[in-house]
Amino acid sequence: MYVDYNCCVSRSTAEWKKERNRPNGREYLNWVRLKAVPPTRGAVRGAVDLRRFYGIKARLMALRKAVKPDPGLWLPLLAEYRLTSLPNDTLLEGTLHEDLTGASPEVVAALEAWPASAHLRNEGDRTQVALVYQATDERGRGPWLHLALFAATMVSTMAAGALMAGIDPLGTRVFRLGETVIPYPTGLDLSALLLGAPFALPFMGVLLAHEMAHYVAARVNRVRATLPYFIPFPPYFSIIGTVGAFIRLKGPTIRRATLFDVGASGPLASFALSLPMLAIGLALSQVAPGRATMATPFVIQFDGQPLWLGNGAIMHVLATWFAPGVLGETPVLLHPLALAGWLGLFVTALNLLPLGQLDGGHILYALLPKHQGKVARLFMLALFPLGFLWWGWWAWALLIALLHRGRINHPPVVQAEESIGRARRTVGWLLVAIFFLTFVPVPLNI
Repeated sequence: MYVDYNCCVSRSTAEWKKERNRPNGREYLNWVRLKAVPPTRGAVRGAVDLRRFYGIKARLMALRKAVKPDPGLWLPLLAEYRLTSLPNDTLLEGTLHEDLTGASPEVVAALEAWPASAHLRNEGDRTQVALVYQATDERGRGPWLHLALFAATMVSTMAAGALMAGIDPLGTRVFRLGETVIPYPTGLDLSALLLGAPFALPFMGVLLAHEMAHYVAARVNRVRATLPYFIPFPPYFSIIGTVGAFIRLKGPTIRRATLFDVGASGPLASFALSLPMLAIGLALSQVAPGRATMATPFVIQFDGQPLWLGNGAIMHVLATWFAPGVLGETPVLLHPLALAGWLGLFVTALNLLPLGQLDGGHILYALLPKHQGKVARLFMLALFPLGFLWWGWWAWALLIALLHRGRINHPPVVQAEESIGRARRTVGWLLVAIFFLTFVPVPLNI
C-alpha cells in the first residue's frame, strides 16, 4: 500500500499558513511562520567528500536512528521547500540555492548530520532535495499479529483443502433462517485437517513468496514496510480459505525506480513459483468423467460438489503438454499441487491489473507515467463486459473502486526521474506479457 502524495503542503520558506477545502478535499496542516536566511559558508570538519559520488541522478541515503531529525538544519540551504505530513513520516522537499550543489560543504555537512533518508537529484542547473523522517515511534511492535494471522490462514486453507479431499474437519452444521442457510463449525479434527496440507502448503508458499518479495524489495530500497498480513476466511464462503495477503508500506516511494522494484518483485516471485507447480501438478492430475469446454476444462471437488476452473493462455499450453486426456473434451481433475499453481497464476494476473495502486498500477506508472491513467480507465471499463462472463469481475471492480476511493490513477512520486533504466523497462514489458498469458476470462463456473 503506497502513500498518496496529493496531501502535501506547498509554501515558500517565507511563510506557512493553514488552508482548508482545497479541490482535492484534503485538509492542510498548520505550520509556524519561518524566516528564510542565507546559507552559512565555511569549512566543515569531518565531512565526507561526495564530489566523486555526485551525478545527475545521485541518491544519497543515511539511516541513523540515534538522533531526532531537525528540519531546521536544511531550511537555510533551501530556496524553497514544502512539508508533507504522512501517516507515519514527514517529507521535506525543496530546491537548493543556486550557488549550492550536492558537493557543497554546507550540503555535505547537512547530509552527515541528517539521521534519516535523504535524496538529491539534479534538474537542469538546480538540485532537488527530498528528506524523509519517521514521525511515529513504533518500537515494541513485534511480529505476533502477523504470525497469528498466518497461522489462522494456514488452518483455514488446510480446512479448504480437506473439504476438496471430501473430508470436513470442522464438523460443519447449518443454521437455517427462512431460505437462508448459514454454515458454522462445531469442532476441529486435526487428523482430517492434515488432509488439506497438499493444497494449503504450496498455495500459502506462493502467497508468502509474493508478499515477502515485496517486503524485501522495500527494505532493499530503504522503504519501511510491514510484514505480510494474511487474511483467513471461512472455507464455506471462500473455497480456498483466504482472500489473500498484503503488506503496508510505511514510508514514501521517492523514485519511479523504487516504485517499480517494489511493485514488480511480488508478481515475479509468484509467477516463478506457480509455473512449475502447475506443470508438475497437471502431470499428477487425473481425467474425470463428463464433458468439458475449452473455456473451463479443469475441475475440482469441494465438499462433494464439482467446481469448474477456467483456461488462460499459459494454462492451455501447460495442460496440452502435461495434463491427461484431450483438453477441452475430457475434464481434468486437478491435483492439489496443480490447483495451488493455477491459483498462483490467477493471483499474479489479478495483481498485475494496471489499476490504482495494485502491482500492475505501480509497474505501468513506472514504465509510462503519462499514460497509466488512460490505460487504467480502459481496463476498468473492460471489467464491465467481462462481468457477464463471471460476476466476480464486477465485485473486483467495485472493491478496487472502494479501496482507492474512486481514484484509479496512480499518485505521482516525489522525484520523477526521466528513465528507470533499460533493465527495468525490459522486466516491466515482460510482466505486461505475463499478465496477458495468465489472465483467465472465466475463472470459475459452478
